[in-house]
Amino acid sequence: MGWGVRRLLTSLVIVNKEVIPTRGMLYPRESETREVRSLDGLWNFVTSDEANPTQGVRDKWFNDDLSKVKDVIPMPVPASYNDITTDKAIRDHVGTVWYDRKFFVPRSWAKDQRVWLRFGSVHYEAFVWVNGEMVIKHEMGHLPFEAEVSNFVKYGEENRITVMCDNALIQTTVPQGKISEVKKDGGVAIVQSYTFDFFNYAGIHRSVHLYTTPKTFIEEVEVTSNLAEKSVGHIYYKVKVSGTASNEADSALQIHVQLYNKEGVVVANGTSNGDLNGALEVKKVKPWWPYLMHPEPGYLYQMELLLYTADNTLLDVYRLKVGIRTLTWNNSSFLINGRPVYFRGFGKHEDSDIRGKGLDLALLTRDMNLLKWIGANAYRTSHYPYSEESMQFADENGLMIIDECPSVDTDNYNQALLDKHKSSMEQLIHRDRNHPSVIMWSIANEPRTSPFQADSHFQFVANFTRSLDSTRPVTAAIAVPSASDRA
Repeated sequence: MGWGVRRLLTSLVIVNKEVIPTRGMLYPRESETREVRSLDGLWNFVTSDEANPTQGVRDKWFNDDLSKVKDVIPMPVPASYNDITTDKAIRDHVGTVWYDRKFFVPRSWAKDQRVWLRFGSVHYEAFVWVNGEMVIKHEMGHLPFEAEVSNFVKYGEENRITVMCDNALIQTTVPQGKISEVKKDGGVAIVQSYTFDFFNYAGIHRSVHLYTTPKTFIEEVEVTSNLAEKSVGHIYYKVKVSGTASNEADSALQIHVQLYNKEGVVVANGTSNGDLNGALEVKKVKPWWPYLMHPEPGYLYQMELLLYTADNTLLDVYRLKVGIRTLTWNNSSFLINGRPVYFRGFGKHEDSDIRGKGLDLALLTRDMNLLKWIGANAYRTSHYPYSEESMQFADENGLMIIDECPSVDTDNYNQALLDKHKSSMEQLIHRDRNHPSVIMWSIANEPRTSPFQADSHFQFVANFTRSLDSTRPVTAAIAVPSASDRA
């Protein structure tokens, strides 16, 4: 076997590597033990030279105000930057852009608290500095990320946050794209190309929050449910705690859980020690039903979790909405709470005039009301994860969601692409697993599945998705004829 052939075969081998699991990422909510502040608003904004996208990093623009290195313009957050100005160069910019703003941290936050910085979404890759210190790097649009900044902020003083955002898509990003140089006006222009049918909007697309937790706090909550019979429901919960000492995050702690109905009445409660997992039984349960399948669709309970020490000192409080329902399916039917479902709905996009893919609660609410007005009960998040606020709206209104990762028109399969594809599914499931509205996971939209590498690629992704959540079916929108589909 010649070296060229051997090298080709080696490059086609795709290995099923481990994915680093996401930690934390609970939606920021205020409680007796937590504070939340929004950093949304007008930020300062500059673009990098397309031919020199790393200049800002080399010259350390993050060490001072951006206004001291370039002329800045105001840029709303959340929003895509592309359509905000009248400058075509900004609309079509390829590469890095920079944001910064000042914020104040109260002196009181320095005592027995942790401070976190959370982004709902930055597209596509983000680098974040606080007071000139790198705090986090994240690659993947449409999904949240956060960092503890307790040791980076100055308490009782003004602070600066700087974000570099890179919108460049290449063959190892999710989704994929290509960068090329094109001769233009006697020079060279950088051009981004891709095969998917929507604009590659970029920027800080969703809200930015600064929030606090206690030193020892509820880091993760995973909830599943079922209906034992028509009038009895069960909720199963798993809680992870992060603490300042090993004994604080172990058997010395206990979780007390209370479940409230819409009238604010406690309908179930329980206490868990040790592994902090448990179950609640709800009698005379009101199941979560899709819109138009029941007179009271989208019924949600409020789950209150209270973290205590062994001597009953309250450490942390977190609340979330949960729905109780069952999903079952076979090769001919999909059932919710034992009743067959007929899906009436759409594939959507989060695009809008001016804002691009920026979160807009007025537009989101109008869009969802139009879905209900036309008689739809479901939609697919084509072709990327939608905002957490849209998932919450769907929960409360009984809209079913086929939740899709950012893999669209996938081609040219390789190891780096597989790793990021799996990571996108892990982040998506970690974010959305507690939403009763999510009834399927979609691992791709119209991938090019004729190449034989597609076989192992999608087998790995599908099996990985099932390993993370066996309670929902896994699907994909396939574009090639079945005779040539290897996925």
